[in-house]
Amino acid sequence: MKNNIDPRKRERLSSEYTMLSILEYMCTRALNIPITKYHILTKVTDIKQQRPDRVAYIMNTLEQNGFIKCINTSNPKRYQVTEKGLKAYGKWAKDFLDFARFNSTSHNAE
Repeated sequence: MKNNIDPRKRERLSSEYTMLSILEYMCTRALNIPITKYHILTKVTDIKQQRPDRVAYIMNTLEQNGFIKCINTSNPKRYQVTEKGLKAYGKWAKDFLDFARFNSTSHNAE
């Protein structure tokens, strides 16, 4: 059965899903590479439709909780995952994202 959802309609993702998708990207695709918020907005495919201010808020939350750290460079700021972020991703974040994506896929197939 074809999906009749308008492709131009933006899906709002939960803050938790967005946060964990960013953490996943930083743990798997940008492990030892400091990246900018712009990089996150353009490279993390699951969250491309999110507003820049929302992503900035989520990045700040990840930093305040010690999952990522800001690398002081000239403008713009760059971020890198911390050991705490790697442990959290390996322990429970990956499983949550797998579950959420499976649930989303099976829901869309109905």
